[in-house]
Amino acid sequence: MYTLTADQKQQLAEILVEEFGAGMEFEDFTEALLGLLDDIAGFETAPQSVIDKLTQQIWRKYHG
Repeated sequence: MYTLTADQKQQLAEILVEEFGAGMEFEDFTEALLGLLDDIAGFETAPQSVIDKLTQQIWRKYHG
């Protein structure tokens, strides 16, 4: 239920770079990502463990 494809994760990372730049610290990155995930159906109720895992995955793409 709470899954995104590799392409969708990459798109989120690219959106974050476009909107906020490539130099965000992890805390700012997480806050910005959570704002984006709030707009994706189902993720507003995702368990914290799912959000944490997804955040780490997209963080790696953001710095890739």
